[in-house]
Amino acid sequence: MNRLKEIEDEISRHDRFIIGSHRSPEADAIGSQLGLSRALRQRGKQTILYNRDGVPKNLSFLKGSDSVLKHDELPEEVADVEMGIVLDCSGLDRLGDKGKRLFRGLPIINIDHHKDNTNFGDINYVEPVAATTQIIADLIQYMGLKLDEPIATALYSGVIADTSSFRNENVSANLMAKAAELLEGGADARSVIVNLYEREPFSKLKLLGEVLSTAEFKERIVWAEITPEKIAKAGATQEDTEGIVGKLRTTEGAKVACLFKKLPEDTIKVSLRSKDGVDVSKVAAEFGGGGHRVAAGCMVDGELEEVKEKVLKEIKKKMGATRSSKRK
Repeated sequence: MNRLKEIEDEISRHDRFIIGSHRSPEADAIGSQLGLSRALRQRGKQTILYNRDGVPKNLSFLKGSDSVLKHDELPEEVADVEMGIVLDCSGLDRLGDKGKRLFRGLPIINIDHHKDNTNFGDINYVEPVAATTQIIADLIQYMGLKLDEPIATALYSGVIADTSSFRNENVSANLMAKAAELLEGGADARSVIVNLYEREPFSKLKLLGEVLSTAEFKERIVWAEITPEKIAKAGATQEDTEGIVGKLRTTEGAKVACLFKKLPEDTIKVSLRSKDGVDVSKVAAEFGGGGHRVAAGCMVDGELEEVKEKVLKEIKKKMGATRSSKRK
């Protein structure tokens, strides 16, 4: 069955949609929401955009970003919504508890690119391409909708973010062709780069210094930790912690980068990045998380040192398995 046609047919049968994405969103999640919402409005559809944590500051340049609402900002008319569309979420739990309740009872279209997606929707379009925005671009084209500058820029931001500016192994000829189409559609490439990579607050630079000063590098694994004390010392915020694991990944000779972030109530957020063939999604899966081959994460309960020991042990195990498979 043509899944794009199935989605178009379902969209045609409804008028009011709520479009959600995962908590702690980044450009692929927000770009997918904004791009699809603006495109659907060309057909006279009404859309409400939801995210538990709202839009990060570095994505506020995207047109329509102020229309993404947190739970307490939702209008009363949300009760009249006929269908939910969930984007860039491997599972409904990634919407957060309030988000799960918000979508409960609604027919759901699930569009995602995570290979560990649980296929929770009534209609599931899960394709392991580089970015969910890539799928949304295909859907917009299939539906014959116009690719204007705001849509193209929103979608292009997701492509750039989820490929680390075309540096990851998920880059393909098809992706590059799609990126070219977005640029031809008016995507403001320079604005995307500036806002994603060249507009960081000084507090984030100070926090990066705090984190890197205690980083360790052994057996081709580089890791560091973020604590509330480090964040406070730098005068930083939780949002300033985003992207730091990518800095660790640039270490020459490293195959895996790992960032441990201490959260309240003895919970550690583990962010994993890799290169040279190591699949960190398998590491994350051992602790109830998931993600992509080169970028994954999980939440682990326990003391920081205890969690570090367990995760690093699992990384070494998976790296050993990778070496063994290559020798066969």
